[in-house]
Amino acid sequence: MKTKRSGSSFNSLNSKRKLESIFLFTTGKCNAKCAMCFYANDMEKKAQDLSFEDIKKLSETAGSFKRLWLSGGEPTLREDLPEIIEMFYRNNHITDINFPSNGIKTDLLIGWLKRLRQSCPDSNISISISLDGFGETHDVQRGVPSFYRAAETLKKIDDNFRDDGHVIKNIATVITKYNVQEIIDFVTWVYGRFNVSTHTIEAARGLTREEGVKVLTEKSLREIQDTIAPFYLLYARRIGEGMNAIGRGLTKFFYVGLMRAMYNIRAANLEKPSCWNMDCTAGETTLVIDYDGRFRSCELREPIGNVKDYGCDVQKILHGEAMKKEIEAIGYGYKANCWCTHGCWIMSSITFNPGKMLSMLIKSNRETKRLVRPLRVNETVLRELEDKYRIDRDKLAEIGLIPPPAAPEEARAGVA
Repeated sequence: MKTKRSGSSFNSLNSKRKLESIFLFTTGKCNAKCAMCFYANDMEKKAQDLSFEDIKKLSETAGSFKRLWLSGGEPTLREDLPEIIEMFYRNNHITDINFPSNGIKTDLLIGWLKRLRQSCPDSNISISISLDGFGETHDVQRGVPSFYRAAETLKKIDDNFRDDGHVIKNIATVITKYNVQEIIDFVTWVYGRFNVSTHTIEAARGLTREEGVKVLTEKSLREIQDTIAPFYLLYARRIGEGMNAIGRGLTKFFYVGLMRAMYNIRAANLEKPSCWNMDCTAGETTLVIDYDGRFRSCELREPIGNVKDYGCDVQKILHGEAMKKEIEAIGYGYKANCWCTHGCWIMSSITFNPGKMLSMLIKSNRETKRLVRPLRVNETVLRELEDKYRIDRDKLAEIGLIPPPAAPEEARAGVA
């Protein structure tokens, strides 16, 4: 299947603020025990997941909006998730589906993606697989042995959807005490071994499952950001392959600018609140629905009600007194002084601040241009990293990330 990517909701700049994104925590179940999970305490309550009928009412009352962000728990543990996504596609005309996963349930995930490409043909699906470090580092941070399984999932996604512009392949890495020392090497290896559009690095946020995993400071995060900045020029070039010169230029401008702007905001807010220099639109353009029905304006703020008390009617929720008071309390971030490091809210808010967005993108592109340096990402470098971090190359060959080792006869022929 060869298809071009349709227009993303990020391309629609609009100062008129209305519901654009619903963040749906699909389940309170997870098959990992991530040290940096900010949702662990919520999942420990082991409350009942919203029923399909509850979610159906939410969809029927939400009206049209652009982005459905899935979360959890692990989304692949919700058996009726494809039906839920298809329902939002039909009822709400969503153009973007953000689908995070730890990549453990490989075949299930591939099957669901194939189904969704048929049933939701005009939506972009951003599939984001968590990969936190080399081998054992990833497994320790995730609390389960899953490094090679996640790598296999990424490879199979690429094998099945390489030419499908509607499936955007991403890798997400959360920096903690476990991987901070290897993060530069890991960014290099990921770019060289995986055909993905984006590799985001994130600071652990909220109240984490394990104490002491947050080790970044603003200074150390900025140093990491500056070091990996040239890779985002490479990712922009990868995304722009096949486009004309204008398309490649615009892709580079927006992609590099958005990534750098987001990272700058994250760093500035890592140790203390620092104004984004644009409004936060939490509660106006976003709605967070927890797996048990509680709702929030933002993942990092406290719940302000339960959807069941509103008959699962999204319009009643958005225009109810609780949300009005919440939006007033936030005051676009200025009153609450709650400027955060959360990339989803940064990206969601920036769309509704078009004037400030443009100046931020220009500044961010200039900063990135000054950080350009030669990068060595070749087979020799990748093999050295795999040796350094004791990666099983036989397993990489089984997955298909590298060619299988040459047979003895082939090896001798090569020497001859």
